[in-house]
Amino acid sequence: MSDFALMRQNMVKGQLLPEGITDLSLIKAFSNIPKEIFVPRQLSHVAYMDSNFPISGDRILLRPATLARLLQALNPSSMDKILYIAGGSGYGPALLSSMGATVVALESEEILSQEAERILKELNLTSINIVLGPLENGWAGDAPYSKIMIEGCIETLPDSLFQQLNEGGKIATVKETKGILYVKEDSTLTEMSLFDAFAPKLLVFKKQKPFIF
Repeated sequence: MSDFALMRQNMVKGQLLPEGITDLSLIKAFSNIPKEIFVPRQLSHVAYMDSNFPISGDRILLRPATLARLLQALNPSSMDKILYIAGGSGYGPALLSSMGATVVALESEEILSQEAERILKELNLTSINIVLGPLENGWAGDAPYSKIMIEGCIETLPDSLFQQLNEGGKIATVKETKGILYVKEDSTLTEMSLFDAFAPKLLVFKKQKPFIF
């Protein structure tokens, strides 16, 4: 077993399982996808650390257990078309693709989207479409989506994302200090708090200050 394979095994056993990750397909995805290739080569030896991993500006790879708990709440399946917002270098989209989902990975930083395309091609994950555009606008071209994942912390959820979500669809993200799941039912979005979590704020999802005359 390689050092990185052992690190992945230890991540699953020491970080994911103790925090209630029970979805076997999700555990398999975390066990098989090589996280070390999604980070700068000189930092690959710490790719599996138990914390958020900064990659560029306000972009991060979420702490493994936080990411796993959000994805488990989404309950992805091979029937899903999932919009992954702030896909960064492509690790989260790769996990979902390996679980059989069709993924649209939206990134606003061109360098990151190019890196994601390179890595995902190397892994031969063909069910991911990398798209470049403003995160807060979502990606209407492939809507509607059964599920949406936002990797990072938000203060507010734009109406554009609500409009791109199927009835019965779900959105998972971090909001302020909580992992959050939104569910769309009867054209209404219900917000559910899942667990304590921390992630840097995605600046484009900040609340707008009211204009004062």
